[in-house]
Amino acid sequence: MNPTVLEQVKQDLRQLYLRDISQALDEVLSVAQKERHGHLAFLARLLEVQLQARKARALKKRMAKAGFPENMTFATFDWNFQPGLNVEYLKDLQDLNFVSHHQPLLIVGKTGTGKTHLATAFGIRACEAGLKVHFFELQKLLSILYATLADDTTDQFLAKLTRLHLLIVDGMDHIRTKPEYPSLLLELVSACQNRTSLIVTSRISFQELGSVLGNPSITHAILDRLFHRAIVINIHQGRSYRTEGPHAPKHLQEHPPGD
Repeated sequence: MNPTVLEQVKQDLRQLYLRDISQALDEVLSVAQKERHGHLAFLARLLEVQLQARKARALKKRMAKAGFPENMTFATFDWNFQPGLNVEYLKDLQDLNFVSHHQPLLIVGKTGTGKTHLATAFGIRACEAGLKVHFFELQKLLSILYATLADDTTDQFLAKLTRLHLLIVDGMDHIRTKPEYPSLLLELVSACQNRTSLIVTSRISFQELGSVLGNPSITHAILDRLFHRAIVINIHQGRSYRTEGPHAPKHLQEHPPGD
């Protein structure tokens, strides 16, 4: 490396370190003065605060890279709204064992039942655990895969996805399809199998995907791979938060669609 460039890198690193120390020092000094800490306790606390600041920045970076649509967490999920949900089981899944075992998590339910919220909450929990996560709407993901056909970079893009710990694919239902989409989706699911955990949400049953994608035989192969060792959360009988929730328009709460 050019000596001038190397020196600039060193200066940048020093500034970053000094910034960490400066931010931590203000906080720790205030506490130390009030509680009359000794030197060792002061240094230990300074190091702890500095490490916490670095972890917070790393989490913020992972969250930004993940591309979540909103900051939807388990803390903001209304556990009482869907009485049919097995809350204890869902909370057990928050330990992310399914991610470490590369298992798919399939979430099925009608519009407004909280599928995207749950998928995002699992993704955020994975980011908090230091894992690499990305969130895609299926339509967008298939468009990207289709674009890779033009410059023959499909394998490179799939390899990038399989380096994730968790890939979230939201909205595997009524999409604008192309003839190439079923094969591309099969390549994606095959590439992730036993490598990268998938969370997939759908407002239609997975058995209906054949008619949606337009190629039932390839869809069967996709489902065969998706359901292998999969965990399924079915909330098709659930209530729609958009039409029956506390913030839904009053006329929809009184007369939900279908009533």
